[in-house]
Amino acid sequence: MEEYAIEAEGLSMVYDRRKNVKALEDIDLRLHTDQIIGLIGANGSGKTTFFKICSGALEATEGKLQILGGDGIEDLSIKEEIIYSMHNLPVGDFYNIKRIVDCYAIGYPHFDREFAVKLLELFGIPVKKTIKTLSQGMKSIVHFICAMATRAKVTLLDEPFIGIDIEKRKLAYEILLRDYMEHPRTFVISSHNLDELSHVLSEMVLIHDGRIIFYKEMDEVREMLFRADGDSSQIKPFADREDVVHQSAGEIGSFIICKGNVECSFAKELERAGCVIDKVSPEDVCVYLTSKRKEGDLECLWN
Repeated sequence: MEEYAIEAEGLSMVYDRRKNVKALEDIDLRLHTDQIIGLIGANGSGKTTFFKICSGALEATEGKLQILGGDGIEDLSIKEEIIYSMHNLPVGDFYNIKRIVDCYAIGYPHFDREFAVKLLELFGIPVKKTIKTLSQGMKSIVHFICAMATRAKVTLLDEPFIGIDIEKRKLAYEILLRDYMEHPRTFVISSHNLDELSHVLSEMVLIHDGRIIFYKEMDEVREMLFRADGDSSQIKPFADREDVVHQSAGEIGSFIICKGNVECSFAKELERAGCVIDKVSPEDVCVYLTSKRKEGDLECLWN
């Protein structure tokens, strides 16, 4: 029997019943254990709401949720294995870093204080400083470090790298991957830097307007779409095909985004017609499968 870290069935969250404002709508999702999973979506897509329901900070309007096969709210042994962290947690502004580390150590039985202190030293964060005196990037690093040191079986990281410069982000990705290899557990990470994060992820969930678009392994995501570039005479005969998900015909050039990989029969047909075929990155897959922008939306700016 396959084990799941998180199982959601018919999960919905309505913030305003009178206006029927839904943050999540009928979510069915079973996230595999011991994977690094990206939860990807635009602002307002429902990522934070999903995280907060999983952590017990919010109660879903409808549906069922299991964490590690049980109740993550009522069962203390499960609750201790769930950490929800983000770049700007509402901790005491005047707490120093040492006190924050102490609080995590009390709440999480597997918390590795030595590991946390080593990471703080590595990133150059003095333990006597208070949260209020830190830059946004340093705050993000502190919360990331504390979440990593809990070694919780389900680690939910909500936009954890906001404000962190590129050098330290790369260091954080390296630490995350190495510690996952040393202590396998389930990470679910939301981020706007999917191109940076994609090499760390093993699986990805795309969420849009409170609904799940797909949950796939990263290798599958990389093979979902391809791009064909050419002049309008080369592109136009194929633009209305069922497998075309996006098209653009402008002054700079024409292209279409199509279902399939660069080796599929449709790609070969376009190549024979003189088009240049290329892969579509996971980040652009997300854009093309959720974008509401229509062809001509940009061209009208200069007409």
